[in-house]
Amino acid sequence: MSKQNNIFTDKASIKTIDRLRIIYFGIAVLFFFLTEIGRNIYRPFIYSNNIDDYGIADSIGNSGGIIVQIFFSLAIINSPNKKLFNVIGFIVIGYILYEILQPYLPRGVFDWKDIYGTLIGGVITLFILLFVKIMVNNKVIYEFK
Repeated sequence: MSKQNNIFTDKASIKTIDRLRIIYFGIAVLFFFLTEIGRNIYRPFIYSNNIDDYGIADSIGNSGGIIVQIFFSLAIINSPNKKLFNVIGFIVIGYILYEILQPYLPRGVFDWKDIYGTLIGGVITLFILLFVKIMVNNKVIYEFK
């Protein structure tokens, strides 16, 4: 029987529901709401009051969005430890390439702050992931056959 491995997950992991998978989904949902609060409340407040927040309001969609995307992807495919960095790297590079292609897309605008936001969001993701790995004793909850 072949394991059918790929660079992001393996057959056994994708068929397993464990504590980490549920936590990853919870983190994705939490950061989705935090990002939307940032985009819909924080950003308009900063802009309307002409506050210099060093570009945080400008790039909040990228910095928060990448955290959502990474943890949602990890929750969906349940990457084993050895492949977590493949997922993170792929998504971060994808966001950066998308930003670079913005001038060639309809109504796209390239912004260095979005690239910085993406990199900062990726680093924040790594810290959250490290914290979760240290604090959570992973346990299989259900395994599909």
